[in-house]
Amino acid sequence: MSLGIQNRLLITTIIVLSTFLFMAGAVLDRSFQDSVNEGAREQLRLVIFSLMGSIEEVESDIKFSKELPEPRLSRPDSGLYAALLIDGSEVWKSPSAITTGVIFPPMGGTSAPGDFNFFLLEQEKLNRFYLSYTVIWEEGIDSLLTFVVSTDQAPFAAQVEAFRKNLYLGLGTVTLMFILALYVAVRWSLYPLRIMATEVKAMEQGKRESLSLNWPAEIQGLADNLRLFISHEKTNKIRYRKAMEDLAHSLKTPLSVIRNDLGTNSQLMLQQIDQMQNSISYQLSKASAIGPLVVGNVFDLNAVLDRLLNALQIAYSHRSIAVIRDLPKELLVRADEGDFMEIFGNVLDNGFKYTNSTIRVTANLENSFEILIEDDGPGIPLHMRNAVIRRGSRVDEMAPGEGIGLSIVSELVSLYGGDLSISDSSTGGTLIKLCFPRFATFDR
Repeated sequence: MSLGIQNRLLITTIIVLSTFLFMAGAVLDRSFQDSVNEGAREQLRLVIFSLMGSIEEVESDIKFSKELPEPRLSRPDSGLYAALLIDGSEVWKSPSAITTGVIFPPMGGTSAPGDFNFFLLEQEKLNRFYLSYTVIWEEGIDSLLTFVVSTDQAPFAAQVEAFRKNLYLGLGTVTLMFILALYVAVRWSLYPLRIMATEVKAMEQGKRESLSLNWPAEIQGLADNLRLFISHEKTNKIRYRKAMEDLAHSLKTPLSVIRNDLGTNSQLMLQQIDQMQNSISYQLSKASAIGPLVVGNVFDLNAVLDRLLNALQIAYSHRSIAVIRDLPKELLVRADEGDFMEIFGNVLDNGFKYTNSTIRVTANLENSFEILIEDDGPGIPLHMRNAVIRRGSRVDEMAPGEGIGLSIVSELVSLYGGDLSISDSSTGGTLIKLCFPRFATFDR
């Protein structure tokens, strides 16, 4: 089953929105990490400048003042450490680095004088940021001095983690709120289409005859054309059926007059008149059949069967035929009632005509919609079963009738996508099975 318009819009928008927000979240996350790292680099750079300003030269030797410019350099486990290298050899470490046991990586040749070298060193216990700066110290000594400052990464990583948590929580909340708002908007926007679908369904079930008049501009033309089409279809069917009835009357009446006038003097002429009447009846029955209805009334097939059976029991009352019915309480059909009167009228009339004492009418609704009509008459020989549903074929030429009943039934059943089959009944007579696609014709 294909997805509806509402589900298509929601799924497409959710996918696009989720992808966009995910990419936006990744960009913001990366930007914040870079910002935090740049903040750590700037802090370390300021510490290096402060250390450079606190250098004291004593007898061609370099020392720092007793009061270091950054108090954390004097506290153990403060998270800030420093070291001084002269020509690549470590000559000084801050008290915080000594008490904490921080080991600075070799810095020889890592950067040119005047360049800052910032990097992250991953260690077993914890990770640290390092910033080194090499200068040529020309006062007192002529050497390369490398200032190395380090700080724990943990505080900065905690900032990134907190930002990431808040970021994705916020984006998730925004996504859910947007989806909810989108769902409401889509439902509201597609409300006219749902109303139209409901009204069309009600028309299919025979609960209303036409669509409403006022619709949004985008579908007003569709509604008007659909309403016009339905009205035109109904008018055409009524006019067509009336024309067929008028034609039948205009043809049959003169033929009956001619037949009565001839009497029995011209057997050949009477046969030709009978053939003409049969052909007229057959073709008019075919032409007046409406077939499955997209929009039409729903009727109870039980009521049709009751009327037919009651009429036939009266017509054949002199034979005392018993009728056994095994039908559900309700058999709702969305079709033309006249077509089904024609179908079951012909089948039941044949049953009453040829049965000995019993007619049985049952229904099977398991896989399809089947109506079974059986009698206890002489039955139809196997080699004749295909012939009796061809126009003009009859098993008993002595029985009254036109010989076209079952052929009309077969064509009408086929028109509704069904099938007519003939077999032996359990009582030795004939079993007529009329099978219709339940999903196409019936509402239960």
